[in-house]
Amino acid sequence: MIKSNRIKLLLIVMAQLTHKRYYSVRIDPVFACNLRCRMCYFSKSRKPSSSKFTLEELKLLAKSIFSQALQVMVGCGAEPTMYKNFVEVVKLAKLHNVPHVGLVTNGQLLSGENISDLLNAELNELTISIHGTCKETYEYLMTGAKWDKIHLILNEFNKQRKRSGFKTSLRVNFTANADNYTELANFFDVFGKYGVNTLQVRPVMDIGGENYNAISPEIITKYYNVIDSLKAECKRNNVLLLANTQNPSYKKRNPLSSIIEETYKYVSPEMVIAKDFEWQKETYSQYLKRTKWAGKTLRKIFHSYKKQPIELAEKYSSQYDFF
Repeated sequence: MIKSNRIKLLLIVMAQLTHKRYYSVRIDPVFACNLRCRMCYFSKSRKPSSSKFTLEELKLLAKSIFSQALQVMVGCGAEPTMYKNFVEVVKLAKLHNVPHVGLVTNGQLLSGENISDLLNAELNELTISIHGTCKETYEYLMTGAKWDKIHLILNEFNKQRKRSGFKTSLRVNFTANADNYTELANFFDVFGKYGVNTLQVRPVMDIGGENYNAISPEIITKYYNVIDSLKAECKRNNVLLLANTQNPSYKKRNPLSSIIEETYKYVSPEMVIAKDFEWQKETYSQYLKRTKWAGKTLRKIFHSYKKQPIELAEKYSSQYDFF
């Protein structure tokens, strides 16, 4: 409802100083993955890291940064189920009363016991990445994944959710490229029976994967037509559709990039929010005070806001949702 980025930044400063919740934490407890999806950097340009948080470190982080988080998403640039204590991260977020806690996964390592534990931990949303609606495309793009396994997990989740009465929602994340976007037309024929609440469609970004194959200008109209048909299907099935149709090539500047920088906090064993944040020695609030963040942000609002470059869209759009 608020259009001015100046006012938004001012409200962010006020929220921080008055200890209100205003940001989203995206956490990779370990930077590794069990798959080598062809559109992902794990297929080609990036190597898994052996570093991971201990449970005590996670407790310290939770105490420092979860208290002002509106949202905690476990899994961002890697696969969280590669971390033995991934359910504990959910529990820690709930312990600190975070309003929305989600898990983002390819689902291949989940078990019925994991699902039960997540439901009992009152997970708000389970997001599963599925980049094809037929076995051949799914297993080709998501190298190492098994088609039968994803159906087994989706069925188990839906069954346990119904039996328990928990309101955990199910989101499917579909990264679209030239090889798979037409398969969205069959989405509800294949996955409609699993009680999907949200369908998220994101055109692929070039993040160093083996098979980029973007939605090119030559097929963009066909992509839009598929999304239009999907809107009608989602409406009929009472499913929320989040689909990038404004900037599928990611070449436009995002006018909210200065806001995104302040409201999305990335956490991994390699870096917690910022390189100069000494998270093992200080809280996040203490870090912001030490670095004079409030004063710098206020000066940016009132003195030089118009001069601030908007160059963060590409940096963040691989990790976060813009719809």
